[in-house]
Amino acid sequence: MSNQIVVFGAGATGRGHVGLLAWQAGFEIVFVDKKPELVDALRRAGRYTVRLFGEHPQEIEVHGYRVFFSEDREAVAAEIANAVMVLTAVFDQNLPDVARTIAMGVSRCAASGRTAPLNCIACENMMDSSSTLGRHVRALLAGDALAWCDEHVGFPDAMISRVVPRPEPDPLVLVAEDYNEWTARADAFRGEKPDALSALELVENQTARLERKLFIHNGGHAVCGYAGFHRGHRYIHEAVADPVVAEQVLGALDELGEVVRRKHGFSPASIDQYKRDLCRRGAVPEMRDEILRVVRDPIRKLSPRERLVAPANLAVQYGLPRQWIVRGIVAALRYQHPGDPQSVALARQLARDGLPRVLKTVCELDPTGPLATEIAAAWRAG
Repeated sequence: MSNQIVVFGAGATGRGHVGLLAWQAGFEIVFVDKKPELVDALRRAGRYTVRLFGEHPQEIEVHGYRVFFSEDREAVAAEIANAVMVLTAVFDQNLPDVARTIAMGVSRCAASGRTAPLNCIACENMMDSSSTLGRHVRALLAGDALAWCDEHVGFPDAMISRVVPRPEPDPLVLVAEDYNEWTARADAFRGEKPDALSALELVENQTARLERKLFIHNGGHAVCGYAGFHRGHRYIHEAVADPVVAEQVLGALDELGEVVRRKHGFSPASIDQYKRDLCRRGAVPEMRDEILRVVRDPIRKLSPRERLVAPANLAVQYGLPRQWIVRGIVAALRYQHPGDPQSVALARQLARDGLPRVLKTVCELDPTGPLATEIAAAWRAG
């Protein structure tokens, strides 16, 4: 068994966050990506650079990795059969395709008589990332391969937090913040976590940690992005410096933090520290984190389990203030950019069907319920 980790997705998160952390921990890294031009560039260069900004700026040159095109499934499956862990950073809609290759790798493990566990961790911004991946993989297996998977393969749901803007214009140079939060569900992890991979924290309260990140970090980030977009800003740090945007973000963070505290029992001090960390991270100008990256795919971000509607629903349930979260939802509904297909589709739905219908179909809200009523009032108020 080699000391290698296979990383699906050689983009910003794959190379600038989880892949980098695994490489820094001493693992051999095998990247897999669907973009032939990126695969070729990484192969030719044999190295790439990550520039970390924040409290401890540094520049890291990553080398010694290998990289495969995602369609080279047999070759990638052979790498999986020899890996200690598989990580994905590919966006949730790509997990079914990744599962095809992982299933081939699992079949190879079973056929070879491997007894060492294999953990597959989907590092996506979603609630049930790895367990969703596991369902896709198991659906492709049968017989001995399925039995081996059930006994030896872990799919622990995970949470990641590090801002890594898209690597443009040079794909071999990534900019990222020096912050890291990476957790996985301890009871779903098979075997012992490698000691060297200290950046990955196995936790018993994975749902609480994930929702703290999803609601406070992603929710606050979304409010900042949508409010900043409407104020004409290009970068998050510019929006953070705008007093009008800052008022909306700080108001939403207070509401989001109280929802998380009420649901999961975090101490007020820990919630306040988490909010302060987010504000500090968003103000770093070197990140040049584009607002269009933060606000893209508004239909997904307005879905009922996501960063705005989910905590707003909880605020209704708990009888907590939510006016700033509601304003963030309205800002997301009003966002439209020609380069974002979801925003264009959402605008067309609003024009064709009206707000109540969109709240029902996109946000799954009862148009006569309290939250939909508050959103409609904020919408009319402009």
